[in-house]
Amino acid sequence: MIHTLAITGYRSLRDVKLALGEVTVVTGANGSGKSSLYRALRLLSDVAQGRVVASLAGEGGLSSTLWAGPERFSREMREGTQAIEGVVRSGPVSLKLGFSGDDLGYAIRALRDPHLQAFRQ
Repeated sequence: MIHTLAITGYRSLRDVKLALGEVTVVTGANGSGKSSLYRALRLLSDVAQGRVVASLAGEGGLSSTLWAGPERFSREMREGTQAIEGVVRSGPVSLKLGFSGDDLGYAIRALRDPHLQAFRQ
């Protein structure tokens, strides 16, 4: 049985560690990350089955899956008096997914280098 799910930098989920029971029910307001949690779990499953490229392509590519919010939260953001908005990154951005269970743990990290670019001739 899987006991813990960890997600960092995926869509609206900046850094989540979720303890799981035999049955775990996830509830929350619209836009709170329920779908992102489900999609991250599906992506982790696809990775384990060797379908990571197709899965990421289906989501619009790696860049579409990455956390686009600020690198740090200001006090105003934590208090809810300032909106959390996307920013230009000062360094590399990565996606981390993992789980731990009774007999097995697994983690992946996908990194996008902001300095890599495609050029056309």
